[in-house]
Amino acid sequence: MKRLILSMIVSAGLVISANAADFLNIPYKNIKEEGKIKIENDRWTDKVARRDNDYIIKFISDGTGNYSEFYSSKGNLYFTTGCQYEFIYKGDLIGYSNHDLKFYDFSLNGNEVIKRELNEAEVQALFPDFKIIKISQFSQSTNSLKIKKEGVNFKVILLNDTDRYFYHYSFSSGNSKFETYPLKGFLNIKKTGMIQFSHFGDNTKDFPWFILLVR
Repeated sequence: MKRLILSMIVSAGLVISANAADFLNIPYKNIKEEGKIKIENDRWTDKVARRDNDYIIKFISDGTGNYSEFYSSKGNLYFTTGCQYEFIYKGDLIGYSNHDLKFYDFSLNGNEVIKRELNEAEVQALFPDFKIIKISQFSQSTNSLKIKKEGVNFKVILLNDTDRYFYHYSFSSGNSKFETYPLKGFLNIKKTGMIQFSHFGDNTKDFPWFILLVR
């Protein structure tokens, strides 16, 4: 019964709150395509001199996914991140996957690139002004979660602590007001209400929706 009621409410008329032009900034600047980085003394930097021939350059992969690929200055593929947004934080190379809703750290072990998922505490340290909401916190019966709005601008992060994949997922709502970021799981909630995170509005076994009930 609860699922039926929730389905009726969600189906009553959802609208997308924000488009690409409405993206808010995060504190860390994305490494742009053809942006150059290098590693010095085990620390990443984007301070690459014009005459420096030893660097790594970013490109966006062809096809779906828009994954980042990093090539050596000689034109050889160095590594791929599986992410769509990368930035340097205190000498660390951090990537965010809009499809996984996860953060990763990239380091070098000799010539091997090591990819490590950031834990909740590390993500919170990067974004102290955001409240982290884990996917595992949603009800297993209704895929909904009640949360209390904190302040005029309530900034939240949906952090994926499961093995689910969120390709083509997006936020929508018929009554809440929110703003989005270039990082898919990030929201700035300005008005209470119900927010749906779904795959084109689907609610199936393969593509379940997730409902935030903001009070």
